[in-house]
Parts: sequence; structure tokens; C-alpha cells
Amino acid sequence: MSASAVLRACGAFLLTLALVAPGWAQTAGPSPAPDHMPTPGMTAPEMAGRAAGRFPQPVRVGDLAGRFLLQPEESQPVLGRIAGLVRRDDGTAEVVIRLEGSLGLTWLGLRSVAWTGFSPRLVAVPVEAVALLGEYVALMGLTPERLHALPTFATGSATAIPPDETLRVGIVRPFH
Repeated sequence: MSASAVLRACGAFLLTLALVAPGWAQTAGPSPAPDHMPTPGMTAPEMAGRAAGRFPQPVRVGDLAGRFLLQPEESQPVLGRIAGLVRRDDGTAEVVIRLEGSLGLTWLGLRSVAWTGFSPRLVAVPVEAVALLGEYVALMGLTPERLHALPTFATGSATAIPPDETLRVGIVRPFH
């Protein structure tokens, strides 16, 4: 083999190594959970404390209905849609979320959802458990597993909040 062929082979090897080596620097496994992720077993006062630190902004109730509810991860999987807001007898406001089944949004060609049931169902979470993320709403106070484990919301169990009323909902920065 000539000297120029050896130099070309070495140059090609070094170029390949320079392009592939940054990929070796990546660590395998999950990243540590950021501070905005909910901790398992959070209580209502803990959710309220975290929500107060998210700079709550006034939002019309009617503007929240229909928004996608996202999981607070970089990939932002859709967990469901906001169906409306209700007020319990004790005065607490809750967000009613429609969890679509596997026959829900996916067959329409829209974003996939994490709920694996076959039919949609409604669940209710405190307003403090969500935050605004641009045109979306992010689930901040509950894990997706706890969201799916919530009992089905009975429509007559709370009073619907009128669409013109305003509530204060926290904001959150993007997760990537």
C-alpha cells in the first residue's frame, strides 16, 4: 500500500471518529427529574404552594375549554382535553379533563393520547394541579398514573363555572 493510500485511510478514520465520538459522550438512562415535575403523593396544600410560585395569571374559563392537557416532559404527550371547569360545594375550583380512549383522538389523525381505555371518561383535578403552557395546559401537580387512577367525574356532582368568569392559573416555561 502506498503512503498516500495510508494517509487517506487514516484521514477517513479520523474524520469518522470525529463525527461519531460526540455520540459516545451521551449517557444512557433517564435524566434526573426536574423541579417542576410532580412528586408522588403530593397533597393539596403542597400543590397549592407550588401553584402560587407559578405566577398565577387571570384567565377566562371559556378560554381553557378544549385545550390539550400535556404531560410535563420534553416529548409533551397529550393526556387529554380540558372539558370545562367546575366549582365544588366547598368553593374549590376543579378542571374537568376528558381522557380520550384509544379510539379517541388517534383515529382522527391528531396527537396520540396516553389513556389506554376504549371509551372517553371525565376526571376532575384541582386548578392548582395544572399550569398554562402557551396554547396548552400542562399537568403539574399529578403524575399521569395518578391522573388515570382518579375516579370518573359525575357531571351533576359540581356546579359548572360560567365561561365569562376569570380564574387565576399559573404559567410554566417550556420543558425542553
